[in-house]
Amino acid sequence: MELLANQSILIVGCCQIKIGIIIPARLDSTRLPNKVLRLFVGKPMIQHVWERAKLINPNLDIVIATNSKLIKSTCETFSATTILTKQLHQNGLSRIGEAAKYLNWDYFIVLQADEIFIEPSDLSKLVKAIEENQDYHFYNLVTNLTKISDLNDSNIVKCTMRANNTIINMFRINGFISPKKTQLKFTSKVCGVFALSKILLEELILQKSTIIQKNESIEQMKIIEMGYEIFGVRIKSNYDSINTYADAQRAVEIFERDKTQQKYIRGLAAN
Repeated sequence: MELLANQSILIVGCCQIKIGIIIPARLDSTRLPNKVLRLFVGKPMIQHVWERAKLINPNLDIVIATNSKLIKSTCETFSATTILTKQLHQNGLSRIGEAAKYLNWDYFIVLQADEIFIEPSDLSKLVKAIEENQDYHFYNLVTNLTKISDLNDSNIVKCTMRANNTIINMFRINGFISPKKTQLKFTSKVCGVFALSKILLEELILQKSTIIQKNESIEQMKIIEMGYEIFGVRIKSNYDSINTYADAQRAVEIFERDKTQQKYIRGLAAN
């Protein structure tokens, strides 16, 4: 484990808060084995994620938390700070909680190791939301649904929001009776990138699974069931997750055809 020498401090008003990005990573993906080490455009997936995170603020701490010595050694080849955690954890937050013991941060931005197309500007919006809205302990990127079929797709976690951008509820299939086109106007997609305070992180680790969270398989419902508000940070769009071989092939095609992604590849190659 490599400890951080200089941790980024963001000054908000009269208060100093420390915000860092943590990337939990493991090898045991069942549908796409070893996916975080799978090569895309000559680099492992996790390196793409780490490099995108580095683009938002060179001084912002970024740590990879993994139970795999192979992932750790791979990440060290591109100079990423890593923390080797114990093998078994109940979930990703539990692994983050272990790593958090070594990190003197107030807020943790959790960036999954398979978010290969994450937009640095979206991460910047998350940082800004924390800076400007410290009344909350949990923040989640959200975006618009793109088609009516998304409304009944149980693989997509969705939410409704209040006017102040806090989330009312999360669900996979809703029970609304209004026309589908109308539902698209007030239903949003919940993205996999979020941030939480160290205070909430410590409480979550001690709290058992809650009934809706467990049975609906929506981790964020635990936050709502515990009585916390989730602040939604809206972004324009996001890419689908990479969970299967077919997803991985589509990712290759995106790198080949998407002008925005090509821009990042060229820019990172220049660095």
